[in-house]
Amino acid sequence: MNYFVKTQSYLALVNPANADPLERKAKELLDDEITYEKASQALRRRFVRGAEVVEGVDRASRITKIKREKFGGKFKYTILGADGNWFEPEERIWVVAMYALWQDSKR
Repeated sequence: MNYFVKTQSYLALVNPANADPLERKAKELLDDEITYEKASQALRRRFVRGAEVVEGVDRASRITKIKREKFGGKFKYTILGADGNWFEPEERIWVVAMYALWQDSKR
């Protein structure tokens, strides 16, 4: 996958033995485009079907919330931080990884 250059650079420096679950999931999604697309489409589908907020799992393995807002012709994904503020991750793969971790916790 030639997307998510910043994430690829970051994960290349992370020792897999010390990586947290979110980093491992992001690496898995980067390595397998089909898995990334399935998780990404599942997240998108939840919002298309009317969800205003979707659950995800953050770095500390806490359930958090993901929100999608439309600005112009683009969608912006934001995550509810532990401090109660919404923030936008640097690259969308982190949002997809958080949602994929939440999906994994439901299996």
